[in-house]
Amino acid sequence: MKGSGKILVSIAALTCSLLFYVHLQVASVLVSFDIHKSSRIFAEKQELLHRLQFKVDQLRAPRLLEEKMKHHDMGLALPNKIQVVEVPPVPGLAISVASEQKVTHTFSSRVTNFLGRWIQTAQAKTDLSS
Repeated sequence: MKGSGKILVSIAALTCSLLFYVHLQVASVLVSFDIHKSSRIFAEKQELLHRLQFKVDQLRAPRLLEEKMKHHDMGLALPNKIQVVEVPPVPGLAISVASEQKVTHTFSSRVTNFLGRWIQTAQAKTDLSS
């Protein structure tokens, strides 16, 4: 009986180790499926992001904005090259003016600067009925 007990214990240990190995293999396959699924979802969301960014860029295009202004009879148009005046910067003037100005901060300017950092957008209510 002593010899058969050792054989039974070794068979049980071998069976347990094989079951543990199979469990690890199944778990690694399941994890690889999860990784593949997550990477596919990530790629789809990235593609959606690129399509939406392209759509936003198209909607911001000056050509489309000009068409919308004409459609709503706003009387606005993009400036011609003749209407745009480009002024070259004067490098010495900006430095001297900045050094001559005395900066005074009042309480109200400090409050508005603080609030300006937190308020990012302004909303305007438009009344289109008039």
